[in-house]
Amino acid sequence: MNIPARLLIIDDEERIRQLMLDYLEDHDEFEVRLCGSAEEALDMLAREPADVCIVDTRLPGMDGLTFIETARRQTLCPRFMLHTGSVELASPPALAECGLPEDDVFLKPCDMERMIARMRALLWPDGETA
Repeated sequence: MNIPARLLIIDDEERIRQLMLDYLEDHDEFEVRLCGSAEEALDMLAREPADVCIVDTRLPGMDGLTFIETARRQTLCPRFMLHTGSVELASPPALAECGLPEDDVFLKPCDMERMIARMRALLWPDGETA
């Protein structure tokens, strides 16, 4: 078996982080870590990069879009998905500036199977999973 994809969930709401972790733990192709802030996530990524970061837009301190720009610039993670309850912060111009297509934006509450399908497409475009 291949090495599982490393996911990092960044959300300031502990309940949201835990619900996502509980759901994703049932999928062997993912190894999941959790952070409550962008700053904590940058520290964690500096020690161990991730394959995909799932990021909330509204975070204490550094916001999610700034985190994505910073982590991308520092090459700490190659792929990002936005998980947000804020429709206005998920506008196409703001996303385009961060290099995020609309397919990588999930409004809360989201369909987790749809999110997993998108993660698989980003990670394994040829259809082979871990």
